[in-house]
Amino acid sequence: MSQAGYKTIFAIATPPGRSAIAIMRISGPLAGDAPALFGAACPSDGQFSVARLFLDQRVIDQVILLFMKAPFSSTGEDVCEIHCHGSRAVIDALLARLGAQEGFAMAKQGEFTRRSFMNGKMDLSGVEGLADLIEAETATQLQQAWAQIDGALRAPVMAWRGELVGIAAQLEALIDFADEDLPASVEGALRTSTSDLQSALASHLDDGGAGELVRDGVTIALIGPVNAGKSTILNALAGRPAAIVSDEAGTTRDIIQIRLDLGGVPATILDTAGIRDESGKIEAEGIRRSVEAAGFANLVLVILEGSDPAWPAARDKIDQLTSQPKFYILNKADKGLSAPNAAASGDMMSISAKDPADIETLIARLAKLLVPLNHSDASVIITRQRHRHALQEAHEALGRALGHDFQHVPEMAAEDFRVAAVALGRITGEIDVEELLGSIFSAFCIGK
Repeated sequence: MSQAGYKTIFAIATPPGRSAIAIMRISGPLAGDAPALFGAACPSDGQFSVARLFLDQRVIDQVILLFMKAPFSSTGEDVCEIHCHGSRAVIDALLARLGAQEGFAMAKQGEFTRRSFMNGKMDLSGVEGLADLIEAETATQLQQAWAQIDGALRAPVMAWRGELVGIAAQLEALIDFADEDLPASVEGALRTSTSDLQSALASHLDDGGAGELVRDGVTIALIGPVNAGKSTILNALAGRPAAIVSDEAGTTRDIIQIRLDLGGVPATILDTAGIRDESGKIEAEGIRRSVEAAGFANLVLVILEGSDPAWPAARDKIDQLTSQPKFYILNKADKGLSAPNAAASGDMMSISAKDPADIETLIARLAKLLVPLNHSDASVIITRQRHRHALQEAHEALGRALGHDFQHVPEMAAEDFRVAAVALGRITGEIDVEELLGSIFSAFCIGK
């Protein structure tokens, strides 16, 4: 990377606020000069040192310095880290001195990771895995993020792209020597290879969206008639009194939400106002919001009072309000069910919200409903819509390629192979799309 006009960047890589330790990261051609700005010597490559930092002959802090020489660093550049105390005064002094020095600049969001990508330390799928690692809330998200960093998507994509380049090269050769017919055995081998590649892409696309569900989380809306026990179920799921529970109808007026780990998938559970015909203006607004929330949910959990003989009619009414996927809960099983065999179907179960064992069974059932695959399976490699769109584009291009006559219009097939290769290249960053890069790196924090 050219050093002309190229800035050495710096930023605090630890959260703001008072803490025992804070880390200042510095990356670029002048990183090794940074300690001297504070009257300290830079340690040798790969070494730590303890030093006091000074400004105007006054001690700022006693710190640990670390220096890593390019290209053997996280960014591929010279990197210096200052491990200081997390005092606001210390951090402000370091930032001010570095910011005043020519050739240094405050890092932008994700700029350290962007330089790592630009210097070949990781590809785009690894960058996205790192972003997911930073945002991980559950153990499953953590495992999925590390799988991406370690090449769960990169390895097959690069292999598929290599196959595409090989097939396209053979077709290009046919175009160059148009007077010679393509031997039947060669054409058969090319079509078999293309078909096998298309099938491989299809098998990964047919994953039920498990990777995206793990990464992005899901939303579950609790909806049902008044006094069916929605708030009681919400509190049981949360393990705390998140919602007011009362025998008075219409207690829940606004949407209450909690976060829950559903078998490794982060879930947002929404408790909504009870559905009924007679209601005041405020409660009617709450009901309107309930229906709206259900329309955006991944799953609508319809809570019905199983001991009420009118629950089938309540279910039918709610079915007319939203077309989202639904699962039905016949609550208050401790009071007896009005139709004992009603809960035998696959989309319905009976529980007592007061029974912890029933709540655990419900959580397990929800996890199975929302993640159709075993999401710890290494075969799940798609974690973002960007990946899915690129693989889908490559799959469709291969289908078009197979529809061409390799003998008479090889250039048409070659173009579709090129389209497929470009689509796969966008996943790993082999194809440079500046707008895409800006979008990805802007999601990182300043010090990353």
